[in-house]
Amino acid sequence: MAVHARRSTPAKPAQKETEDFIQFADSSSEGEEDEIPEEATNSNTTTHKRKASDEDSGESRQGVYQKCYNGQPVPPWLIGLKRLGQGRTPDISEMINEEVTKFVDYISPTPEEHQMRAWVIERMQRVLDNMKMIGITPVAKCFGSFETRLYLPTSDIDMTIMLYREGTTKIAPSYQTKEAVRRYLFTLARELKRAGFCNKCEVIANARVPIIKTHEMVTGIAIDISINADSGVQSAGVQRSFSERVYPHSLRAIVLAIKQFLAQRSMNEVFTGGMGSYAITLLAVSMLQMHPRILSGGLDMDKNLGVLLIEFFELYGKRFNYDNVCISVLEKGQYLDKRRKGFHNLTQPYLLSIEDPCDQTNDVTKGTYGITRIRQTFSGAYDLISNAIFAYHQTRKFGEPMNDALKWLAARPGDDTSLAPSKKRLKAANGKAKYKQDGASLSSVFNSDPWAPVSFLSSILCVDRKVIDGRAKLAKAFYEGTLQKILGVEYRPQLTKLLPAVAKANDMPAQASVTFDFARDSKTGKPSKASDVVLISDDDDEVVEIEDDM
Repeated sequence: MAVHARRSTPAKPAQKETEDFIQFADSSSEGEEDEIPEEATNSNTTTHKRKASDEDSGESRQGVYQKCYNGQPVPPWLIGLKRLGQGRTPDISEMINEEVTKFVDYISPTPEEHQMRAWVIERMQRVLDNMKMIGITPVAKCFGSFETRLYLPTSDIDMTIMLYREGTTKIAPSYQTKEAVRRYLFTLARELKRAGFCNKCEVIANARVPIIKTHEMVTGIAIDISINADSGVQSAGVQRSFSERVYPHSLRAIVLAIKQFLAQRSMNEVFTGGMGSYAITLLAVSMLQMHPRILSGGLDMDKNLGVLLIEFFELYGKRFNYDNVCISVLEKGQYLDKRRKGFHNLTQPYLLSIEDPCDQTNDVTKGTYGITRIRQTFSGAYDLISNAIFAYHQTRKFGEPMNDALKWLAARPGDDTSLAPSKKRLKAANGKAKYKQDGASLSSVFNSDPWAPVSFLSSILCVDRKVIDGRAKLAKAFYEGTLQKILGVEYRPQLTKLLPAVAKANDMPAQASVTFDFARDSKTGKPSKASDVVLISDDDDEVVEIEDDM
């Protein structure tokens, strides 16, 4: 399905300057959009009354939808919302853009989650300080996604222990050899268990970069610990520069979506042939640097996040020349010849090559030996999300998808992450007896209510119960104060966002914009009494006191 970029034409001066958008070639015309039934069914929602102006204004109606238009459960990032977009028949690219924004808001770390990770790092530093190494100053430094805040709720903390000569910032000579680093890793693993930091440690001593893999005991957060690996700190600086200065909004959205896409398919660990956060960031940066419409200034990235995500899957799943091209993000981005660069692998010419901007002799993805499988999943993702868009387009126009295989793909289970090539998948859908339902059975799945939620991302992304439970566990640990008591610290910011699980536990509206305020003693900095800690709901200005002792 072709994807076009289009901006407002000079013949229509009444349009706003910001009306720079992407439209799919198959989208219905203005005349076709009026074909949506006036009397929409509402079997997938709780009972509510419709206001006369709802159809035109697109304002939210009372009641919560339990299922999307295709009969699938509403994904977590759309719970409590109606169909995205303005008006009864919004532009599909507008809907995708809003959904990507909602997904990023949902999957991004809350202040509580980020603070808990910061406390885990502080706890690690205290373990190092208690080791009392003569003439050595150990310093715990984080790099990777934690430093850039481009991490998922399930992401681990990448940490390196810098063993400096006391009073300097130079690595101690006694710990510059690989053998000395290995011995220190085993010593550190024993000390972490003795201090109660974790229950067990896995020392991977024979890896190219020896590390410890463990989980902090209170939070359960996974940690990868290396020694004297300062190159990771430099790469974090590059990621932060691109995500905060060059592409402050669009890059973050694309990277988080791709990271979740790969994580749910176990393709995000480099040591198993997957693709790490640094490589994902550089891939997204390269696409934005080389995008012709962005280069010409004809595309507003922040208003086309969904289409840019689809084009990412198309570029690296179907178009990119892996055998001959090396990616470089230096000098505003360029494509280099793999052989001239010296990154060509005779036995594995299909490998992806990305020049490290911190070290131009280093190929960032030389260890991603599973790139063929990743490439296939990118291609499959493009097919699936394109089919989801086309199925909704046909449903909006005709009341349901016109092809039985397309119906099944649109109404497939949300946890089905199969990304087989499109032709094989469609053939399988047509060939399996359990999908050969009669037309009435398939048709009954689709809801003709024009305000029923529509999710395109759920065709390729899902947030499973493990992630949701993990976030709730972390929130519980934060409010119980277990880690704070161990460290003897408190949460300093005056205002912070609550996780939905915590709001529910305190009988607050699930979708309310909720904050809480610490009323602290001016001398101790502690909450002066339990009744001084209040929850504030922005929906109705309701104030609820927390009676539990903080």
